Amino acid sequence: MTMMFKICPRCGSKNVKWIIPQNWSQWVCYDCDYTGPIIEGNQELADEIHESYLESQNEKDE
Repeated sequence: MTMMFKICPRCGSKNVKWIIPQNWSQWVCYDCDYTGPIIEGNQELADEIHESYLESQNEKDE
């Protein structure tokens, strides 16, 4: 069985917290400062998202 957890849809981090209890869709990622709804996924999905995030950051730097 694959372990599922909440991850940031922007950077793939698991370092996310629910910031507004009255609004279940408001989460914050403490790694990339994303705020909004998050997704649930496994480590493979988190790794794919993180890789894409790093590539997009490298393209911005060029």
